[in-house]
Amino acid sequence: MTQTSTSNIKRTNDSSLDQLLILTNKENKESITLIWYDPYIGTYEDTEKTKEQIRLINDYIIFCNDLEQCIGLIQLIHREKFFFITSGSTASEILPIISAFCQIDSIFIFCMRKNRYEYLLNEYLNIIGIYAHLDDLCQSIKEQIDLVHKQIQTFSFFDRHQKSTKDLSNDSAHFLWFQLFRYVIARLPRNQNAKQQMIQICKEYYRGNTKQMKLIYDFEKNYQSTDAIRWYSKQSFVYKLINKALRIEDIDLLYAFRFFIVDLSENLRREHEKILLSEEKVLNVYRGVKIDHEEFDKIKKNQGKLISLNGYVSTSREKLLALHFATKSTKRMDVIPVLFHIQCDIKQIDKNIIFADIVQFSDHPKEQEVLFDLNTCFKIESIEEKESLNIIKMIPSNKGQKITKDFIELTQKETEELSVSIVFGRLLCDLGKYDKSQKYFQQLLNDSNDEDRAWIEFNIGRALCLKGEWNEARKYYDRAYDRMMKTKPVRIKDSAHVLNNIGNILNRQGKYDEALNYYRQALKIREKFYPIGHVHIADSLNNIGINLYLQGKHDEALDYLQRAWTIHENLYLSDHAVMATSFIWIGNIFSDKGMFNEALDYYQQALKIQKKFYPSDHPNIAHSLNGIGTILNNQGKYDEALDYHQRALKMREKP
Repeated sequence: MTQTSTSNIKRTNDSSLDQLLILTNKENKESITLIWYDPYIGTYEDTEKTKEQIRLINDYIIFCNDLEQCIGLIQLIHREKFFFITSGSTASEILPIISAFCQIDSIFIFCMRKNRYEYLLNEYLNIIGIYAHLDDLCQSIKEQIDLVHKQIQTFSFFDRHQKSTKDLSNDSAHFLWFQLFRYVIARLPRNQNAKQQMIQICKEYYRGNTKQMKLIYDFEKNYQSTDAIRWYSKQSFVYKLINKALRIEDIDLLYAFRFFIVDLSENLRREHEKILLSEEKVLNVYRGVKIDHEEFDKIKKNQGKLISLNGYVSTSREKLLALHFATKSTKRMDVIPVLFHIQCDIKQIDKNIIFADIVQFSDHPKEQEVLFDLNTCFKIESIEEKESLNIIKMIPSNKGQKITKDFIELTQKETEELSVSIVFGRLLCDLGKYDKSQKYFQQLLNDSNDEDRAWIEFNIGRALCLKGEWNEARKYYDRAYDRMMKTKPVRIKDSAHVLNNIGNILNRQGKYDEALNYYRQALKIREKFYPIGHVHIADSLNNIGINLYLQGKHDEALDYLQRAWTIHENLYLSDHAVMATSFIWIGNIFSDKGMFNEALDYYQQALKIQKKFYPSDHPNIAHSLNGIGTILNNQGKYDEALDYHQRALKMREKP
């Protein structure tokens, strides 16, 4: 690579903002977002060359010459990790604004006059360095990205003391999602078509990136199933895309990569056998990272519980190497060094806990890497806190597989023996991830057998309905119903679910009499096929109660809602997410009757349950917040009421 200094970048007047592609609509599938701010970026004749050179390191880069636009962009993409590049002359203008943003991981100053701006290194702790040559800047960015790839880790936890896998807190639900994904991915259709689908997506994303396109063509031509570990350890497009997809739960990309993910897991299982046959009795491996204080506090609160280090977990036999990554000097004050110490009793370990020594496949054999299979579950044994280092000792656990199996069995019992792949998509919807659920089921529809198609169409309709796209949802419900009626024997029992959900759409459209008719049809079928006290009967009673409330028949509605609540109370014995729905509507009835204290009590019970079981931004929580706000307003507590309504509005405005 030839040396290019800032003095060699000459300004030219014939380049416009549009020609430079200052902003891009391309979806970011990298772990890092690079953003380069310079008011004069559009006047440098070497800008395109600079972009190409940096894209070889990180494919996603945004060039921006407008200060407000730049700041707004960073604030908008608040969930990404940013590397920020700017010149020395603009640093004093923008760094005071953006340095406090938690998404700004690292700052790089590209400027010929290094000495003039070295004072900035003491003022802004996340400045990595000041560089006069593009090659030096690129090398520093590459080193930091490599470090980020080794450091990035997301966690999910499971509380084993919860009474049932059905009574899932938000943390436990996410833990289960990752465990269930591991179970489902191996059962999805995997063939040559799946491989081509994956390759095509990679080509479309990396179009114009010569380095990655060369690797993609090499993969397309030469890849064999036994090569999966080698390709993953290269940290090429495969490594980047899979790990980003796992981190942000990108359903489309994970589904497209099912071909490779299964190969990788099977390769790890094969190599794992070699460890089991070795003389080694106990394996001690380490992972050194820096994590923020909030994440560490969460780990401390979950000591003794189950943790999943989501994705594939890279560890090293070399403790000193892991310590280096954990304690590597940083100017950031918001992170702390953590060493994960994982101890495996090889001779006693469960057969479903898979890890492999991948030294022979690695480009960096000195790292002595041991790779754990997708979403391996651990128990947090102890946490040793020191000023310079925090040591978290863990052991692998097979409890994740048992929890997954229990959940599948329970869900299938309630949902008529649905296949595991459909259970997985339903869980996405239950977590409020309606778009992801819809995309997943639409992918599944392309590869489904006739037996599953009705349920897949039903669940696409369910996701659309919850998104408020009622007309589209109705089309899918009608297709599912027709398919059930045309099978032999006719699936009358299953059709009750569709009739019930069509009633939900009509209810939302204000067609209450028509909706009530569908609800009563569903209830009649369910009373024929299910015992009194079954959850599906409670569901129908609840929906009829809501319908009657919306028609102003409060006393009749209260009777149905309380009957539904009684069934749920007997079924679950403790708080359960579905009980919150009954509480909200009972609260509505008391509110309309002017019984504000009673209404407030029900709304607060609903909110307490929802906070336990739903993500903090789940749309259902907004219903409770609005209800409480309405009561407080009626009680003359206007400031408190406004706060609740604003929180609900903010939640509903989220995309």
